[in-house]
Amino acid sequence: FRDIEGALHALARVADHELRRPTGVPDLPEPAAAATADDYFGARALLASCGLAFAAARPAATPGETLAAAAELGYPVVLKALGRMHKSDAGGVAVGLADEAALAEAAAEMMRRLSPVGFAVERMVSAPGSVELIVGCRRDARFGPVLLVGLGGIFTEVMRDTAVALAPAGPDEIESLLLGLQGSPLLTGTRGRAALAVRAAAEAAAALSRLAAEHPEVDELEVNPLLVTPAGAVALDARIVYSQPR
Repeated sequence: FRDIEGALHALARVADHELRRPTGVPDLPEPAAAATADDYFGARALLASCGLAFAAARPAATPGETLAAAAELGYPVVLKALGRMHKSDAGGVAVGLADEAALAEAAAEMMRRLSPVGFAVERMVSAPGSVELIVGCRRDARFGPVLLVGLGGIFTEVMRDTAVALAPAGPDEIESLLLGLQGSPLLTGTRGRAALAVRAAAEAAAALSRLAAEHPEVDELEVNPLLVTPAGAVALDARIVYSQPR
């Protein structure tokens, strides 16, 4: 080595390699009974059954029913137009609706533009300093179920700060993946920010990865975003895609 910095960099890479040795190929669990969830609320229920926490939500078939759902949940609420794969991109998500007037206007506007099959009205989850993650699993033709975790929300494709592992993956492995992200300082606390519940996020991702591994009929299973707060992790959306049309 011509300089100390180069030698230290090489040693750091060797040390990092030792700390991140491959964990091997995980054993797949026995297949569970075939999943029947085929819509947004079904995907939520399936993921909640394995331990993921969700914001309280109610289905609504019409704009009028959204008002009754919000009255039950309490304002502010989030309104989602159902029946589209990427609701945010289509303008099918309205957040922070503070009263009946705002909700009625948002529902009428979505009905006019999108003609959704229905709506989801959800209690607004607000946590200053929280971070949105994406947690998903896709069944690869060669590798089987593969877990992806990373910075999420509407800018997932822009940030491209993700990591992958074979599923099912355990909380320890997933926590290491999360702490290895470029944006990990947002999770551990930086510039006066509070440290977030990284372990809770890892446990949620582990539960999702196991669920996906138990269901060979599921091609994709995703939560985006998974909101990580200092107190825990809450799923704010869910999506399921089957390998064969149902």
